[in-house]
Amino acid sequence: MKTQSVFISLSLLFSAILAGADSAKAASLISNVSYTDTKNNVILNSIHQNGTTFNNFSYVSTAKIIYNTPRNQSANSGAASTDRGDNATSPLPTAEDPTRSQIAAFLGNNNLNNIIDTEDIGAFTIDVFFDSQIVADNSGLDNLFFWERGMNSDLGIQALDNAGNVIGNFKKIIETRNSNNYANFRINTTEINEDQKVGSWGVSLQDLGVSKLSGLRLTSQANYKGPDFKVIARKSVPEPSTILGLGVIAGIAFLQKKGDREQGTDKKL
Repeated sequence: MKTQSVFISLSLLFSAILAGADSAKAASLISNVSYTDTKNNVILNSIHQNGTTFNNFSYVSTAKIIYNTPRNQSANSGAASTDRGDNATSPLPTAEDPTRSQIAAFLGNNNLNNIIDTEDIGAFTIDVFFDSQIVADNSGLDNLFFWERGMNSDLGIQALDNAGNVIGNFKKIIETRNSNNYANFRINTTEINEDQKVGSWGVSLQDLGVSKLSGLRLTSQANYKGPDFKVIARKSVPEPSTILGLGVIAGIAFLQKKGDREQGTDKKL
């Protein structure tokens, strides 16, 4: 087989692999959690989606408050505050008017009973950054996962690059309102007096119109009805098709060099 023919064949194989992987669609999200009751820790052990179970998570590590409706004399005024289950552990005490460090701490773990609670009348714009860059892959899995206590609110999101610039498309997450997206557990936190259902939803980087991101701009307006939420990302790992693709590329490079050497030898004869 001539070098050129091998190059074409391998290129077609590589393209077919990527096309097949890109066609995979994410399935419904199942949160595999450990908890004893709605007021205690709800620990996310893994997520099951599209026939795959994974726990390679990336957590919020830092936050920047662009705007957060300030609290007045009322205990339940303002916008975003940190909240936890009545008997749940938390990295820091809860705060009605939290600092950037407190927001990052409550989002930056796998306890789904550590959340950001938003009052219905408030608005916020908060940038959060993950502990690793999130990169699109061919796994057929979503990249970002959201949980919403109450299943009655919306949350706006948009990707951030590593310099904190807004990139890609804005998306309003309304899917956690859908009864079909009930996460099969409830929580009861310090700011409410009853158990509430938790909804979940996954978002891909393709949904946001980007191939990679370092963080998210999270937004809420008064008509979003106060999202009470948690967000966790999935770390991207090399897929078998990607590894094979790299091997194909290496093979193509090798054959090209071999062909060049052979042509060079023929010219000398």
